[in-house]
Amino acid sequence: MNNKILIVDDNPKNLQVLAALLAENNYSVEVALNGKSAIKWLQVATFDAILMDVMMPEINGFETCETIKKDARHADIPVIFLTARTDVESVTEGFERGGVDFITKPFNQKELLARLSTHIELKKSREKILDLNGWLSSEVEKKTEELNESYQRLKEANENLKQLDVAKNDFLNSISHELRTPLNGIMGSINLLNTYTHDKHIQEIVTLLDSSVSNLEKYSYAALQISNLQLKGISQLKLERLDMLPLIQSIVSGFSEKVKAKNIQCRFTMECIEAIAEADREFIQNALCALLDCSMIFTRKGFIKVIVSCEEKQIKVKIVDTGSPYEGKELNHFFKSVSNQNYTFERNNAMELYLARMIILLHNGTLEFGNMAENAGTVTTVYLPCKMN
Repeated sequence: MNNKILIVDDNPKNLQVLAALLAENNYSVEVALNGKSAIKWLQVATFDAILMDVMMPEINGFETCETIKKDARHADIPVIFLTARTDVESVTEGFERGGVDFITKPFNQKELLARLSTHIELKKSREKILDLNGWLSSEVEKKTEELNESYQRLKEANENLKQLDVAKNDFLNSISHELRTPLNGIMGSINLLNTYTHDKHIQEIVTLLDSSVSNLEKYSYAALQISNLQLKGISQLKLERLDMLPLIQSIVSGFSEKVKAKNIQCRFTMECIEAIAEADREFIQNALCALLDCSMIFTRKGFIKVIVSCEEKQIKVKIVDTGSPYEGKELNHFFKSVSNQNYTFERNNAMELYLARMIILLHNGTLEFGNMAENAGTVTTVYLPCKMN
């Protein structure tokens, strides 16, 4: 099916030229001579994109676009303005009213076709991601229902509880692999889109899509790790004698780009000469990265301090930030369940932080959360047994 375009312009000659150009390039075209006609068109038809003249009688293109965008059914239709106005105020108003791009009159035909194609492809990519989310929800519900039925059968038959853990682990493995295949396809498509466009606003949309897909992949990996640790416990760990100081220093350095991008300070302080633990390097690194990343996400200005000390045969890693505080009083029970059903917090990255707490507990450590006085920030503290010489 050809992509359907609505052209809105009060100049019949302009309509004729644009309609002919788009028809020659296999677009299905409808026209409107003013903003009111365009709004009426959208009550009876759907479009893949709208080319909108700005200067029109009664209601101009900006006002028409704003009216269209108020209807949730049309919120995702890209509106591209055609105008001779290139002043900053006009461009700013156009984006504020809901437009996605400006094409200056007289326009270059190849440029118009390229930009129109790009915005339609971006719209389709967003729709694919929404479809993917719906599919994922359906799959999770289906698999969850299957898991509940398996649980009831296991309970009724008095089978060993370990069989339930194995079934759950298989379920999460399946979900993880099913997620990765479509996610890899989406990430490839996003990279392709990014290659073919140099428009700043389009690249911002592509960056947002890329971030969302990366988060989905990250949570899939965390869910799989949680399942494996619940099933196998400490046997999953490869314990070694590990100096925490260079490890944590490396972790902090790895966040340098995020720190620079957010214009905040991140300082690492050592209050001991060495901090030796018996730990699994990969797992303990993942746990500390998740805790630091949580502070990074919720700190919009100010600083983050990472302080390592040794006291009373324990290694103490304290992360202090000036970010938004935790809500509620029962901070020690923040992770009573991975779904976090019993407590509500403003700061919540439950999947990864639940995994971090599990890793620390398997290392015979503890994890504490707290707010600084007058809600000036938060303190996250990790305690690990110190390996004595």
